[in-house]
Amino acid sequence: MAILPGTLTALMIALAKTANRVRTAMENRRAAKELLAWDNRALKDIGLTRSDVRGALQLPFNQDPTLVLSLIAAGGETRHRRESPAGRAVLPARPNAAHAPGILPSAAPALCN
Repeated sequence: MAILPGTLTALMIALAKTANRVRTAMENRRAAKELLAWDNRALKDIGLTRSDVRGALQLPFNQDPTLVLSLIAAGGETRHRRESPAGRAVLPARPNAAHAPGILPSAAPALCN
């Protein structure tokens, strides 16, 4: 049984996209860790607290902590996570950027992913 050229191409594209997502997640996690070196006043200037950063870094590896931090900093969410009825932590609901006050236009493209 031969692998069709289209199937092989689709597989290669999927692998490349996955590798790119993993690389981006690792870079963003490193950037979020750097926020822990900032003082409380600098974090407050961008709308975050040290506990926000620590909480976002406790998300599973496959979730991007910078998306959660951008939600908090934009005023869309006061906590980085909400507890689900099952007791598992989940990401906050994505606010509607067109109708939510305080959502920065620069944060809107990141929230669409």
